[in-house]
Amino acid sequence: MRCMALAQSLVQSGHVVIFFMSPRSQQFCCNRTDWIGTILPMTDIESSTEPEWLAKQCVDSCADWLVLDGYQFDQAYRKSLQCLAFNLAVFDDINNSGALYADMVINGAFNATSNHYHLTAPKAVLAIGPGYQVLRQEFLQLMNRQWSDRDSLTLMFGGSDPKGLTSKALQSLDNANASMPIIVITGAAYHGVSALTNFIKNSLLDITHLHDCQNMAVVLLNTKLALSAAGGSQFELLACATPSILVVVAENQTFASQDAATQGWCQVVNSDAISTDEWVTQGLSLWQQPERLLGMHQKALLYAVVDGANNIVELMSEQKKTSENT
Repeated sequence: MRCMALAQSLVQSGHVVIFFMSPRSQQFCCNRTDWIGTILPMTDIESSTEPEWLAKQCVDSCADWLVLDGYQFDQAYRKSLQCLAFNLAVFDDINNSGALYADMVINGAFNATSNHYHLTAPKAVLAIGPGYQVLRQEFLQLMNRQWSDRDSLTLMFGGSDPKGLTSKALQSLDNANASMPIIVITGAAYHGVSALTNFIKNSLLDITHLHDCQNMAVVLLNTKLALSAAGGSQFELLACATPSILVVVAENQTFASQDAATQGWCQVVNSDAISTDEWVTQGLSLWQQPERLLGMHQKALLYAVVDGANNIVELMSEQKKTSENT
């Protein structure tokens, strides 16, 4: 999603964008109504020769930049992509994967400046900090962030929900006889749709299920409290000024989420440290404190919605000019 957000800004600025991706990823992307850019498949490529193939595609297409986003792109992979013909940008979370070999590092977390990128990417342009939070266009064109219209508890645990938090949270809410309207958002890679549908059919909870949601901003603008995975969606929640409990499901989410909690608009829990029942109970307790939720909403409003993707595009353009002049 953050690659798509960057692509949207690049295309708006007059650039051509090409995505290299596996066939499995393509099926999810092609279902998006807001997808932008050309997709070229990466099929039948040995992992050991993939960087060489990728570099050749960039050279043949006269690309100015190659952008990597994924934990599978390790230090050796990045090193293989060093090339004088194009610049390499890397999305990163906590700078824990060795030398980055990047011409640009992208990390929109508030605490990104403390990640010591000068050690792992000494020559890179640093697009780090809140000025470089990457949001899709739907979050940059918000009509309003009013509080009075909000009435839903929203659950969202990422594209695939690998820890099954959606079903666990719903069971906890069911056990607690929760009565508020509940919106359940599942991503395109979520495999539990059939079981979830059966649960909703047999539950007395007031549940609306949105699979592969195409209008996330609209949903979050109508959300009074979100129980959410603590990944990149926290920037979307902040943009919509939505009070949240961020559930950390991976190590790389910890520091950015804890930093967000200091801003006052969210609380953070670790899915490995406390049970689902505990953090759902925490959410239900918050729900019963409307003034506190309003205060969290108001604190979120203090943080401007920044077009970080456009700021990255400007840095890329400057770097391109610098490269051409040297």
